[in-house]
Amino acid sequence: MNERSFAEADHFRPLRLNDLWQAVARHRLSVVLWTIVLLPVLALGVFLIPAQFDSYSQLLIRLGRGAVSMDPTATLSPTVSLQDSRASQVNSVREMLQSRAIATKVVKKVGVERILEPRSLLSKTMQKLSSLVPGGTSKPMGEMSAEEVQAQIAEEMAIQSFQESLNLYVAKDAYTIDLEVRTEDPFLSQELLDALVKIYRQHHAMAHSSLGSAKFFEEQSDLAYQRALEAKEKLRIAKTERGIIDIGSAQSALRSLISQVESNLVDVEHELATAVAQRSRLVEQIREQPETLQTQTIRGIPKATGDSMRQSLYDLEVRYKEQSLKLSDDHPKLKVLREQLAAATEIAQAEQGERPQTTESTNPVRQSLVMSLQETDTRLSGLKSKRDNLKTQAESLKEELTQLNRDEVQLAELTWETQLAEAEYMRTAENRDNARLIDRLSSGSVSEIAVVQEPSLGLKKVKPKRAILLVLAAILAVGFGVVQALVRGLLAPPNSADLDASRVPPTRRRNDPGHGRYRGSDSVRGFNKPPETEAVIETEENGGLTTVPR
Repeated sequence: MNERSFAEADHFRPLRLNDLWQAVARHRLSVVLWTIVLLPVLALGVFLIPAQFDSYSQLLIRLGRGAVSMDPTATLSPTVSLQDSRASQVNSVREMLQSRAIATKVVKKVGVERILEPRSLLSKTMQKLSSLVPGGTSKPMGEMSAEEVQAQIAEEMAIQSFQESLNLYVAKDAYTIDLEVRTEDPFLSQELLDALVKIYRQHHAMAHSSLGSAKFFEEQSDLAYQRALEAKEKLRIAKTERGIIDIGSAQSALRSLISQVESNLVDVEHELATAVAQRSRLVEQIREQPETLQTQTIRGIPKATGDSMRQSLYDLEVRYKEQSLKLSDDHPKLKVLREQLAAATEIAQAEQGERPQTTESTNPVRQSLVMSLQETDTRLSGLKSKRDNLKTQAESLKEELTQLNRDEVQLAELTWETQLAEAEYMRTAENRDNARLIDRLSSGSVSEIAVVQEPSLGLKKVKPKRAILLVLAAILAVGFGVVQALVRGLLAPPNSADLDASRVPPTRRRNDPGHGRYRGSDSVRGFNKPPETEAVIETEENGGLTTVPR
């Protein structure tokens, strides 16, 4: 088997560690050269890395009004249920701290030029090199001038630089947020972090405040106050017109009067019925009693009428005698006198004798009964008048009660309106005071964001760790040299001497000691013992190698 056969066999065998070592050994000089070249470059790069300084602060998120309060304009109940966990509140604070709005305010407060100012040698060098490179000037865009565009670009770069330098850390199951700002200037780091904390506390208070609620509730409370006064005035006028101080007292007094009048009316009716019955009984008794009673009788006293009749008869007789002398018997006048004389004679004869003299007086019983009847009539008239008066008074009181009941409804409506107006005023006044208190709390003096640690001033650099970086640079330089040696050793084919030396066991040539012997390792390498009659062939194509019989 010739050298080509061994080369083909080496090509298809698996790569071994010895092959890698031999490849590096063959190019060890290049490994040393690359290491010597790269190590100073990397070391220079390590020393050119700008130093960075940290400013550290810590915030505590307490359970405050920002977590449980609602907008007073939307508050319908004094109780508020908490739906979110404290972790959500902490995450919300963290997101707001990382927001662009906060970053923009911080950049404006600190200054764009101060943030973008180069401080390290590398930054200054890069700025000088970039200034040497010709670039296009900013052009106006929309309503912005070229200077405004340039300022906007610088502000964007400052905002991006600040956001990259800001780091936030939230521990598990904790209500604290660790803030860290890392820049090339320790004073700039502290200033940025201090501005972030102050601006966020104001922003947090503003985010949880209700803008315009205080003014809104002041207007509402003023309107409610005017409505309450108007309702009070209407109620006062209504009570004054009706002469009512309190509707309940008026109703109670009126019911007492009505009850008293009705009771008096019942008593009068009873007395009137008694008086009527008494009068009827008196009338009957008076009718039964005579008006007079004969109290005395005197006998032996002549009748006075007889004497007078005799005198009259005497006078008639005298006149008859006188006329009879003058007149004839058949004269009419004489006839009349004759008749009168006859009648008078009869009466005189009838009246002759004694007449008894009786004395009569008023019946005292009847007189007493009459007086009682008069008193009863007088009393009955008074009772009737009193009854009529009580009936009129009862009807008047009932009308007043009816009017009072109507007034009660109207006064109740006015009272309700007054109470509702007062309640509305008290509610709006309370909301107004709460809104004012919230506005005062929104100033940031009272907040659930507590600064546990103020922004620190770290004068000791935190990066870079140059010792570690130098070790890594040395490892990188050596590693690059080894890698390039491996690549060159594996891709470039070795020469014949290196190939023979790399074989195990090494391949012998004709002039090598022991040439012509059969090696026991040939069977291991996959070569069989050649036959004894095999001719030895030596050509120039195989590099002087020959198959040697055992």
